[in-house]
Amino acid sequence: MQITPYIHALKTPLGPDPGRFVYVYLIYGDGITVIDTGFNGTEKLITGYIRSTGRDPSEIRLIILTHAHPDHTGSAKALRDLTGCTIAAHPLDAPSIEHPDPMLLKPPAPGMQSLVGGGVPVGRPLEEGAVIDCGNGLVLDVLSTPGHTPGSISLFLKKEMALFTGDTVQAPGRAPIYTDPVALVRSLRRFAAIPGIRHYLPSHDEPAQGKETYQRFDESLAYIRRIHALIKEAAAAAPGTPDPLALAGRLSAELELSGVPGHHVAFIARSIEADLAAQGLDERLGE
Repeated sequence: MQITPYIHALKTPLGPDPGRFVYVYLIYGDGITVIDTGFNGTEKLITGYIRSTGRDPSEIRLIILTHAHPDHTGSAKALRDLTGCTIAAHPLDAPSIEHPDPMLLKPPAPGMQSLVGGGVPVGRPLEEGAVIDCGNGLVLDVLSTPGHTPGSISLFLKKEMALFTGDTVQAPGRAPIYTDPVALVRSLRRFAAIPGIRHYLPSHDEPAQGKETYQRFDESLAYIRRIHALIKEAAAAAPGTPDPLALAGRLSAELELSGVPGHHVAFIARSIEADLAAQGLDERLGE
């Protein structure tokens, strides 16, 4: 769907469950800039959509990966092989993009293809303060927004007052996945301090506009606060050293994450482990 004259959003599936999706964003400037690429195979949806709008996939000049997870990087190699475009990402996540976990290169289940089409070189490192000229007066400012992963980035297109957040905003009802909850809260508060955002463009949540954008940030902070409280309560009730994997099952039930795939429990356990190890999270959440 078209968000503005320059921004297009493509909702791509994550497996057979229609409730699981990831957004790929396209910026139409002099060429085309792609923000995230979905799982391996999504390149067919991306190129088909581009053609349906009267443009050509050969116009793809740059792919920006907000972080290294396979639902964002999976078809980057295929698109690069097709177009010769440059891949851009933060240096902290670049190693996992260039050399993905071998397990991601194997089909996760019978009848499914691998999650990632292969490693791809990051030709343009992106850190805080970097500026990307997409042409037609479209300039993306790169924001370092760690927490979900160490090298997570977000992008702000000032001409459209549009914020692309990747997975930094943890939407209520979805599995909480983060490596550093303190950094994550700091990143969310940074978003909330940006005035005049017109378009909120996340990966696993629906886009929003205007005031609703800031409500999403507040809801995400409240979600993290609730998760933290539940983890503290469960850890206090558990005898001995808390087992993050055992707590993950309890947390999933408390949050009613019935639609979350079973393998996400391991990711939730890592988030719990990060929460238990965090220093100063209570203070940061209380600000």
